[in-house]
Order: sequence, then C-alpha cells, then structure tokens
Amino acid sequence: MKKILLLTIILFLNQILFSQIEENTYELNSLNNLLTEDVKKIISPNINEKQTVFLGESVHYSGSDFIAKTEFIKYLVSEHGFKDIIFESDFFALLFDHNKRNLYTMWSKSKQCEELFDFLEKNKVTIWGFDSRIPTAYSHKYFTIKLSEFLKTNDIKLDQEFSKHAKTIIKDEYEVINIISKEEIEYINDYLDKLLSNELIKKNQKWVQILESFKSSVKLYTVKDNNSDNNRIKIRDKQMAENLAFLVKKYPDKKFIIWLANGHMSKSNSEIMNGQTMGHQFRQLNPKTSYHIAFGSIELPPTRTKDETERASRKNKSILHYLPSIKKNYFVDSKKIISTNKELKNKKFDDLYIFNLTKRKTKLLSHFDALVFIANGEEVEY
Repeated sequence: MKKILLLTIILFLNQILFSQIEENTYELNSLNNLLTEDVKKIISPNINEKQTVFLGESVHYSGSDFIAKTEFIKYLVSEHGFKDIIFESDFFALLFDHNKRNLYTMWSKSKQCEELFDFLEKNKVTIWGFDSRIPTAYSHKYFTIKLSEFLKTNDIKLDQEFSKHAKTIIKDEYEVINIISKEEIEYINDYLDKLLSNELIKKNQKWVQILESFKSSVKLYTVKDNNSDNNRIKIRDKQMAENLAFLVKKYPDKKFIIWLANGHMSKSNSEIMNGQTMGHQFRQLNPKTSYHIAFGSIELPPTRTKDETERASRKNKSILHYLPSIKKNYFVDSKKIISTNKELKNKKFDDLYIFNLTKRKTKLLSHFDALVFIANGEEVEY
C-alpha cells in the first residue's frame, strides 16, 4: 500500500512538473528565421530595463548555436536598439581595435558567423571584449607600445625588462610557465603593483583596468599547483566578470549583447561549477541588470547522436522528456517556471551536456533565465 501511495505521489508531482514546463515552452521557427512573435513577447518585458543580454553557447564548436544566437542579435539590434556586443575575447585589443580579427577564430572565421558580422557591420554595432586572456596579434604588437605612451603622459618611463617579459607572456600564454623563471614572475608582479599604486595612474580607470586584467593574465598563465586547472578557471572567470563590469559601468547609456559560453554566463554559484561563475560574479557587481539566455543543440553528432537523445527523451530525469518534441526548436521560459513554482529551482535534470555545464545532472532551470533548444545541431565550419 505504501509503495502504491509513493508511486501515486511521484506521478502526481511529475505531472505538475510536466504541466509547468509545457505551459512555458514555445515552439520556434526554423533556424534561419528562429524567433516568433510569441517568443518576442516573452523576451521584451524581461529586457526592457536591462543593460545586458547574455547569449550563451554550449560549446565553441557548435555552429548551430552561432546561427541561433545571430537571429536573437538581429532582434535585439533591430527592435530594442542594442548597438554594442561584447565577446568572450581579448579585452585589451578590443578596447582599441573594434575589429572581428581580435576575436577567436571559431567566430571570426566560421561559416556560421558570416551573416552575423555582415549584420553587425551594416548596423554599425561596435565589437568589444571582456576576456582576460590576451592571445591576439594586436595585443602582442601594441600592448607595450600603448602602455609606454600612456606612462609618458605621466612622465613615467616603461621598464624595458618588463616590456620584454610582457611580450613573452602575450606570445606564449600557458607555455610561459616553462620559459620565465620564478624570480622573473615575481619581478613582473612587483612592477605591476608599483604601477597600480601610482597616484597618477590610479586616476585613469581604463588603464587601471587594463593593468589589473594583465596582472590576472600573468597569474592565469603561471599558476602551478595540484589544482591548476580549477584555479585557472577561477582566476579567469573572476577577471572576466570585472572586465565586463568595467565596460558596463563606463558606458551606462549603452546596451550590451554579451556573447560567450553557457558555463561562463550561468547565474549559479554552485560548487558543481568548479569556479566557472563569471555570470554570478557579474550579477553581484551589477544586480538586476542582466538577462541570460542559454543555447544548446539537442543532436550534435558525434557528441550527441539521434539514438542517445531519443533514449533520453523517454526518461523523466531528462530535460528532453519535458519538451513536446525533440525534432523541433523551442524556447523555454525558465525564469517564469521557477517564479511560478519555486521548488523547481532545485529540481535536477539530466541535460546530456546540451548546455554543457560542468555536471550532466544539474539544477538546470536555476542557471539561466531562458533556454533555447535547437533540434538539429551542426559543428562549426571554416
């Protein structure tokens, strides 16, 4: 009798869950004309008072995510007046050179982003970056030049030893730990601290942020301990949140689209994120200013096959089980779902890494304000 009662309760709760998700799930159009008027009506009131709209992607090789995000960008630019987009790319380079060549190649040179960059150029949308990593040719060539020029305005001469090491750090990134000695790393950090403590330099917010970001890069590239990978994630996410917050506060009259990975933009501060909490940290620095939309492709061969997704859709532990179909594109208003039923905020779903969080089974609805499911994924092409 107890088993029957328990089963009845489970089925009842599952039916409530199913109905809550079903009521807040909206079918989208085909990939190249994705947004419907119904979905726009959901998004519009959620972003009217927001300065930033985050558009995440599951993995940086999911070309279908890029195409879907492009459709949302067209809407945000054309109907909501967004004229600036900040990529998960070189903060320093894109402060001075707002060119797609300073983005990572999976975006700047991909077939799936061609339409995006044509649209941005045609509509005069400015490209920025917030990544503390500085891998671009622009940074390698101009970081020390521009720093030297800035210091001269304050009658400070750039130390040539620092200039030499800075170029090595930018050029070799994570390999620099095997090139520069411990004593040289200490010298670099001491020199940066000296600059940052200078009263004249402290008056220039832009260069303070550049130097803080570079100092974080040095730490990122030279961390060496038993937990190096996790520590790198924490270092990078913290600085990315601060770089992004700097841009948003420096230009309070601008509205920004933020292009990045789902994991980085998650609102969660959960331990399962292993320090990948840029989105959470940004929200702490800028409360109630952002709206977070995650994108993921249901099928993305060879990562997720047709057979695997079909099996998952038959299990009530999978988020796919609650979609009307896994053959169509959908927008799920997770913000509305958990505001209607707060218990669902802590409901764990198996998402097959569709949104590529650090754990396959997670409190998915609490990470993002909305979820976009693309039925048929495709890898990036160049």
